[in-house]
Amino acid sequence: MKTIDAKGKLCPQPLIMTKKALLDMEESETLQILVDNESAKFNVSRFLSDNKMEVQVNQDNGVYEILVVKKGGSFEQSTPEEYCEIPTSNKGDYMVCVKKETFGDGDEKLGKILLTGFFNTLPNVSKLPSAIVFANIGIHLVLKDSIVLEPLLELEKMGVEIHICGTCLEYYNKMDEVGVGRISNMLDILEKITAAGNIIYP
Repeated sequence: MKTIDAKGKLCPQPLIMTKKALLDMEESETLQILVDNESAKFNVSRFLSDNKMEVQVNQDNGVYEILVVKKGGSFEQSTPEEYCEIPTSNKGDYMVCVKKETFGDGDEKLGKILLTGFFNTLPNVSKLPSAIVFANIGIHLVLKDSIVLEPLLELEKMGVEIHICGTCLEYYNKMDEVGVGRISNMLDILEKITAAGNIIYP
């Protein structure tokens, strides 16, 4: 089995690496692809499926393992960039930092309704955030049972980086329940915060 490690890489790099590996492999040989973001998992899996290859995806601690057996198909003529659905010109000079499960202070029920509306609307704004960071109790919003999982998956697919505080996941014992985003440390999070022109705290 051949392995390519594409963790930390954004589209189209995981796709380019996958195509190159397949070209160098023998028919019926197994390829293991490691990625750590939903967009890469989605795009690589779609590329393989479109070329008539069966895909198996496993997840462990925020890392996706994509297993595929090389078969025929016409992937040699495929262009990896065609599978990247990431806009490059609609990013704003701001990021969103989420540290709770409600929008603003006050009534908790109303706050959750407002936060749901916030994330459902965010994919439709003219300028997307460069990144969204989830910390403290806010990490519950990136879990598999989150009420805003769907819009977050859409935002990640659109190229918005979603970073989750790893220490917070460990504190709340939620490491195995992550449904979107990549697990980050404080250095990565601070790099994003200090590089942002503006920060929104919902």
